[in-house]
Amino acid sequence: MKIGFIGIGQMGRHMSANILKAGYELVVNDVNKAAAATLLEKGATWAESPLEMTKSCRVIISCLPSPQSVEDIALGKNGLKSGWEKGDIYIDMSTNSPTVIRRIAGTAKSKGVIVLDAPVSGGTVGAEKGTLTIMCGGEEDALKKVKPVLATMGKNIYHVGDVGGGNAVKLVNNLIALGCNSITAEGFALGVKAGLKPEALFEILKVSTANNWDLQQYPNTVFKRNFEPGFKISLAYKDIGLALNLAKDNGVPLPVGEAVKKDLEEAIAAGYADKGVDAVILNLEKITGAQVRVSKE
Repeated sequence: MKIGFIGIGQMGRHMSANILKAGYELVVNDVNKAAAATLLEKGATWAESPLEMTKSCRVIISCLPSPQSVEDIALGKNGLKSGWEKGDIYIDMSTNSPTVIRRIAGTAKSKGVIVLDAPVSGGTVGAEKGTLTIMCGGEEDALKKVKPVLATMGKNIYHVGDVGGGNAVKLVNNLIALGCNSITAEGFALGVKAGLKPEALFEILKVSTANNWDLQQYPNTVFKRNFEPGFKISLAYKDIGLALNLAKDNGVPLPVGEAVKKDLEEAIAAGYADKGVDAVILNLEKITGAQVRVSKE
């Protein structure tokens, strides 16, 4: 089976590599052809546009940074829509707006094409290892057809209902995770300012009720001053905005979510947009003068 993959970024380069490694023929496209160089060396082929990809691939996957970029490759000039054939399956694995993916699905349905939204969780480490969690919305029969492909990228694959449901789950996940990220940063800034050693604080918190996924990253990120992305602050800001929009559409107040958005805005204003999300602590360190660093000794 030939699989198309659009978006060879931080996540997509690993996800697509795992598809290729599993023995599928892979056709790739990205705004930057150089990003696909390693995949092309390993046997993938290049499509000049999403439209060109539809000529050889009946299953196409995208993993892109924004709802607008997804809409462009699906419905824009030289987009998938122009080449879709009845029976094709399009899987968007981006963190997207449920409204946008439902609009794309509506257009696709008129051509006999099925759309699944299947965003992922697990970061670049999970993408590289093929252990992502995949939350899929759309027709269950279509999911069954493509599940072997998804299984090359993820260990835990869930069907969560109609198209758009996958992104609703992902936005709830990121809302909670980013909230944990911000409050963990505040806790460590407070603890160090109060005279605690960060490594001692970490050892206690990881076996206490404050334990969370973001806390568990600290030994490899904050303590080592390693703020290279994984998950960029700019993308986290996009995701929290999508979660707040979803909340507005459903009449749900999210005061903590609004505070997290402000936290990310301040980090972006300070020049940290392209750093990993743990870098939100850097502003607190400036304000408090307390650096959350673990000595190499």
